[in-house]
Amino acid sequence: MPLSVTEIVSRLKSAVEYGVGEQCVIGEIGSCKMAGSGHTYFTLKDASAQLQCVFYRYQAMYSRVRLREGMQVEITGKPTVWEGRGSLQFVVSSVKEAGLGSLQQQFEALKRKLEAEGLFSPSRKKPLPPFPKSVGLITSATGAVIQDMRHRLQERAPWMLAYLYPVQVQGRGAELGIARAIEQWNHPAQNKLPQVDYLIIARGGGSLEDLWCFNEEVLARTIAASRLPVVSAVGHETDFTIADFVADLRAPTPTAAIELTTPDSAELAANLQQQENALKRACTRALEHARLRLRLAEQGPLRHPLNTLAPFAQRLDVFEEDLHRACREHHATASARLQVLAARVSPRALYARLQSAHHSLDAAMARISSAASRKIESARAALQLQETGLRAASPQHALDRGFALVRMPDGSLARDAARLPHGTPLHITLSHGEVEAEVK
Repeated sequence: MPLSVTEIVSRLKSAVEYGVGEQCVIGEIGSCKMAGSGHTYFTLKDASAQLQCVFYRYQAMYSRVRLREGMQVEITGKPTVWEGRGSLQFVVSSVKEAGLGSLQQQFEALKRKLEAEGLFSPSRKKPLPPFPKSVGLITSATGAVIQDMRHRLQERAPWMLAYLYPVQVQGRGAELGIARAIEQWNHPAQNKLPQVDYLIIARGGGSLEDLWCFNEEVLARTIAASRLPVVSAVGHETDFTIADFVADLRAPTPTAAIELTTPDSAELAANLQQQENALKRACTRALEHARLRLRLAEQGPLRHPLNTLAPFAQRLDVFEEDLHRACREHHATASARLQVLAARVSPRALYARLQSAHHSLDAAMARISSAASRKIESARAALQLQETGLRAASPQHALDRGFALVRMPDGSLARDAARLPHGTPLHITLSHGEVEAEVK
């Protein structure tokens, strides 16, 4: 019996859906178009075949991958048959670039860029308060993360106030919502938010794609510009994001962020109890010591204080007598010295001293004058001897005795007649005057 078109297409649909099931397919995107509804229609192809695919809006909003022609992708979904056209279609549930190589490259490139700018430098990281009173939690309002954080905070620091700023922590645009929460909490009064001591951005674990909003540059720069300290608590201990490197503190998990930033109330209570016990023991020892000293004082000399002071009063009298006696002796000695000095500075004594000094000065002047005269005569005799010697050694003295100086035309002295050629002109200097001559 022949089947209707609807029946055959329905059987084909069931055969494809149940026969193939959910699959992961790798290929290259061919044509790609987003409809006004937000659904994306594209073809996935390889060297010898192609597959029509649809990525519905409610699935695509959680994806960080922007589909474009020529992209190598790895898609997950189920094949089906669209009854309206009777065509094979693959309904996509998730998309990631093939091998996640491109995302990892983007991560490393942004990490190098921000590190070169100094956004990861420890010197720019802000310290967290040692005893905070309030904290702002930036995370999803649903899920186990917020409940775990609140429960851990209640255990460790029940006095603290925790305020939630609910945000989307996965999918397209999630980084903008998180960045907006940080910016608004930096100006709480302006945005009608409570004042907090620091911020925690938190999310549970996930794949690289799931955590990709925490690797966006806009969020990294917002964290770096925050006036409030920011703690990054994203994923599990092995997950690292750009937000972890920029934040003032990186916590391996959301609950670890609470443990790293809050004091433990149990430890504080134990320390306070120890301090209280130590203070009580110190007070008890001080009180017992004071009581012992009081008993000793009551049994000792203080029972009759006047008797205790009597010996000191007698000593004071002795000191007073010694002081008066010393003053009298000092006064007598000073008077005697003054009389001696007065006698030494009387007019008669001064005149006698001046006369003696005058005679000593005259005698000294006489000795100086005699010594100077002897020195001058000795110097004059030595000078005359030197003058006589110089005159005897003078060339003029030799000329006066009849000698003459004979010079050659070049001014040198003629010393050997045998070496003078015939006709050599000579210049002769006598005792009185000069003459010109010629060798014959």
